Parts: sequence; structure tokens; C-alpha cells
Amino acid sequence: MPYRAEYLKHTFFSDYSYSMAREKNTGDPTVNELEWIQYEPSGRIYYKLHLEDQLTELPRRPLLISNLFAFPRLYTSRPAIPRDKWTDLQSMKKFIPSDTHAFYDSIPCEEESRRQVARKLKQKCCGCN
Repeated sequence: MPYRAEYLKHTFFSDYSYSMAREKNTGDPTVNELEWIQYEPSGRIYYKLHLEDQLTELPRRPLLISNLFAFPRLYTSRPAIPRDKWTDLQSMKKFIPSDTHAFYDSIPCEEESRRQVARKLKQKCCGCN
């Protein structure tokens, strides 16, 4: 059976950073250790700390309907990529079909190259040219 992929826009992602549970006891697993997370339509969440483990239901307190909260969007617009990466993508357009060039042209990027900014800061700090 082939894999099914879905194209996700920047509006799909929500910002859950403030709602993450903090580590309660030293040695308790943290979100950084998750290797698998599975959401079920029923609202149950399962996780694995190691891929070879069995799925374990995430223990949580049931939420009352009044406690539901709409999480803010993580991005308000398409995130910009570094200028250097955008330039590299532009240079690769000669190897890809021309009908895809508009997509690469429409990718938002930062105004200035991170390398150039770092170089300017280094020159400013060192006082060298």
C-alpha cells in the first residue's frame, strides 16, 4: 500500500509551547524524548519513547468542555527561509522542470544573508576591514 502524504500549510501548526507539562520528577520522560506520537479521533493520545516499544496511552486528566482552549497559530504567515538557502534553491532551478520555478520564486526569505550579517558583526567587533 503506498504512503499517503498531505500537504500542510503554515496555518496547520499551532503553538503548544506554553502548555507543555514541565518535568515533575528527575528522570521522568520529557517531550524531547518522544520518538512517536499518535493522535486518535477519539481524543486519546499514544506515545513511544523508543520505536520498538508498544504504544502507551498518555495519562492526562479529562478536560471539561469549558476548559477547551483554541491554541494560537504558530505562524501568522509563511516562515521565511535564510537568504543563503533561498539563493542555493534559485541556483538549482536549472536542473528542475520550468513549471516549478514559480514555486521557488514565491518562497519568502530573509532580507539579508546570515553569512553577510555574521561577517559584518565580526568585522565590527574586530575593527578590521
